[in-house]
Amino acid sequence: MNSTARRAAIVATLLLLGAGVLWWLKAEHTPRESIHAAQAFIGHLEAKRFAQAHELTTKNGYVGVNAAELEAISKREMCRAAHIVGTSPPQSNGNRLRRWALGREVDVPEVSVEFEGACLLRVTVRRMSGGEWRVSRFASHAG
Repeated sequence: MNSTARRAAIVATLLLLGAGVLWWLKAEHTPRESIHAAQAFIGHLEAKRFAQAHELTTKNGYVGVNAAELEAISKREMCRAAHIVGTSPPQSNGNRLRRWALGREVDVPEVSVEFEGACLLRVTVRRMSGGEWRVSRFASHAG
C-alpha cells in the first residue's frame, strides 16, 4: 500500500470513528433503573399487592401515606398499562458525559415514565438520597 492510499485509509477511519462518536453523543440515554422502579410499582398495583407497591413510593399525598390510601388512589388513577412509550425529560449520552465532566450529578433527579394501554398512565419516580428510585406520583391522563 503506498503512502497516499494509507493516508486515505487513515482519514476514512478517523471520519467513521468521528461519526460514530457523534452519533453516540447525540443518542438518547435510557434510564433503566427508573423504568424498572416504575414497572415494579405498576406490577404490584395490577396484582393488587398494595403494601408492596407502597413500599416503592415516597409515601406522600400523591401516592398515599399508607397502603390503604394508595389503594384508593389507584382505583381513581390506575388502568391497564400494556407497554412503555417513553420517558421524560430526554437526556442524551453527551449531556450525561458533560455533566460527569463538570462534576455534577449525572442522573436527573426525577423521571416520568409513560405507559400506554387502556389509557395513558404517567409514573413519576424520584431518586432518593440513597440512590434508589421511588414513585412520587402516578396518574392516568388524556393523550
